[in-house]
Amino acid sequence: MRWSIVRLIWLRELRDQLRDRRTVFMMAVLPILLYPLLGLGLIQFAFLLSDKPSVIGVYPGSDGEFPPRTPPGAGLSPVSAAACFALAGPGGGLDRLVGTAVLVQASQLRLDYPLLISDGKFTSIFYPPAPGGEARLLERAVGGEGWLRVVFLDRPDRAPLDDKEVDLILSAETDFWSRLEAGERPVLEIQSREGDERSQTARKRMHAVLERWTRQIREVRFLRHGLPADFDSPFTIKDPERAKSSSAAAADDLFDMLVRVFPFVLVMWSLAGALYPAVDLCAGEKERGTMETLLISPASRTEIVWGKFLTIWIFSAATALLNLASMGATTALLSGLLPHAILRPAALLWCVLLVLPLSAFFSALCLAVGAYARSSKEGQHYLMPLFLLTMPLIFLTLAPGVELSPLYSLVPVTGVALLLQRLMAAASLDQVPWLYFGPVLAPMVLYGWLALRWAIDQFQREEVLFREAERLDLRLWLGHLFRDKEPLPSSGQAFFCFALIMVLQWFALGLGSQLSLLTRAGVSLVAFVATPPVLMAVMLTTKPRHGLALRWPAPKAWLLAVLLAVLLLPPLAELTRRLLEQFPDLKRLLTENSPLADALVSAAGHDPLGRLHYFLVLALLPAVCEELAFRGFILTGLRGRFRPWTAILLSSFLFALLHLNVFQFLPSFFLGVVLGLLAVRTSSVLPGMLFHLLHNTLVIIPVLLGGQLGREDVVVPSEVRLAVAIGCALLAAPILGRMAWRIRQVDRPTRPQPPEPEPTAEPMSSVPAR
Repeated sequence: MRWSIVRLIWLRELRDQLRDRRTVFMMAVLPILLYPLLGLGLIQFAFLLSDKPSVIGVYPGSDGEFPPRTPPGAGLSPVSAAACFALAGPGGGLDRLVGTAVLVQASQLRLDYPLLISDGKFTSIFYPPAPGGEARLLERAVGGEGWLRVVFLDRPDRAPLDDKEVDLILSAETDFWSRLEAGERPVLEIQSREGDERSQTARKRMHAVLERWTRQIREVRFLRHGLPADFDSPFTIKDPERAKSSSAAAADDLFDMLVRVFPFVLVMWSLAGALYPAVDLCAGEKERGTMETLLISPASRTEIVWGKFLTIWIFSAATALLNLASMGATTALLSGLLPHAILRPAALLWCVLLVLPLSAFFSALCLAVGAYARSSKEGQHYLMPLFLLTMPLIFLTLAPGVELSPLYSLVPVTGVALLLQRLMAAASLDQVPWLYFGPVLAPMVLYGWLALRWAIDQFQREEVLFREAERLDLRLWLGHLFRDKEPLPSSGQAFFCFALIMVLQWFALGLGSQLSLLTRAGVSLVAFVATPPVLMAVMLTTKPRHGLALRWPAPKAWLLAVLLAVLLLPPLAELTRRLLEQFPDLKRLLTENSPLADALVSAAGHDPLGRLHYFLVLALLPAVCEELAFRGFILTGLRGRFRPWTAILLSSFLFALLHLNVFQFLPSFFLGVVLGLLAVRTSSVLPGMLFHLLHNTLVIIPVLLGGQLGREDVVVPSEVRLAVAIGCALLAAPILGRMAWRIRQVDRPTRPQPPEPEPTAEPMSSVPAR
């Protein structure tokens, strides 16, 4: 591939896209203006609503007080007056001075029941604050002094409320204080307009004030009886998060919301930024008639695809980053209203780093799909469903309880979004999940490469680039599928088989909960891994046995499978042991989605029949079922469309995905490549089954035998283990290299053909007479 031609095509396509004012406006201008305008609009709207005070109608009221102290002095403590009388009275002596001092000290306490309203203002808002910022909480809840305006009414009827002169009416009994001092429960009545927003807002503010006033009266009652203010609290709850002030809690809530919303917005804009250029660069060029000119140029199809891909990638990444910059500026403006920063600069940097591979994946995918469209309208019909496929993946990150895990790391969009959430929430480098960078980014790069290879394959096919209008008739298509069968499966059937296996595995997670874990695993392998390829081979091909690669191989193929299984286990085991020593948390992540590992450890003390059960489910059934599916039906179907090495790598990638654990991905992928080499070189799936069986057996035998290999008297020194691992690796390398070199010589797709029938002698009656 000539990068000078790629650069020329890239710059040409980029220049054409920049000339389109609609594209530039949608991708650049709109993101820059959208969020600041939206943020300022929300602030102004909130201020307009919050600036309107709530008018509280009060009855009865005298001299600006509520509830009125009737009779005069009701609710007041006589201690202060007694202290003044004692000081001013005649006489002297030590007893009088001590008594007077006690009365003066008691008069300093708050023994008077406080008024709710004094001088026309609510006293609860300005009462001396309690620990924990309670006064600030109340002031923020009701809006401060100017947000509650008191109007004293002449009569208690609802006329002012119905006429909207007041937002709420608060009334009390005339003997409120007398009943309170007598130990009774006087009534405060609140009247509001049902369904009216302003009245309901006033009611919420009023309840916040009354709650604080009730607490003040209770404290005074306890003091009058010689009890502490927290007498009715049987225990203390220590919760640092709850003890935060309301402003800090609001900032934390806003931060949590942004941590979840930012990845969602970035993903959707990254997809939108790739969608429109992909439609114009593929379907738009077909409509303008410039696609033919580009195809007959000296540039190869691969170079054309790379040039278009880089153009789409630039627009997708630029759109996402411009949205990120606009959101960051708007958030910085809004965070000035709160006590601490909402979005840290480090969080923005993480977003930039992770948006680039994500936009590359979307760009390659949109390019591959857009190449199939004949017009811009049809291209939009094809590409818009990508939003429907992407939205569930990103909505999953908004669900409560969904966190970054080895399973979610493999999901294309979900893994990146969950990692973004963790990185944005990390306050220091110690909280950064460094272990998940590789498991998240490596699958994304691989998905992007596969999508790009698909796009290149689309451009290599003339029937895709210049296809005619066609009408979909489901009945005719099904009839053709089952009537005009081919001897071997196609690549589309292979991908559909894998998708069917994954869907069945997903739906089977909640089935058979009454069965044991081992039984469920065995049933899942037989019913949801082996059954789909067998049924598809029988129903869709004329040679089911050859479609599943069930041929009897040469005797040396069996020896080759046994030799590779024995030689590859020590290097893999030693590499795994050293990785677990370097990363202690990796063991937990490896077994997080593999409950069978814990079950295997507990099988050491079982009887021989129980051990046989474990052997069947963990060694024999995976070898048979997984090989039938991946090295049988799927690999055979892929070889009809792709080159042998590409087919092996694709089938190995799908095989690694089946295990749903990103930390098991590389070992499974490597074993899949070895099994694929065996299947292609021997033209049979049976040696791969033997290799798979021996490998699983050698792994689980030490555990099933009760861990004798781990006793102190048979411990193998690490130097010996390392030497054995290196020796086995050196012996296995030339064998694998020779197999790979022979397959590399094949430079075209190779569909394995079933054996031709032997020619039969032609009947004498068909021979023409001389």
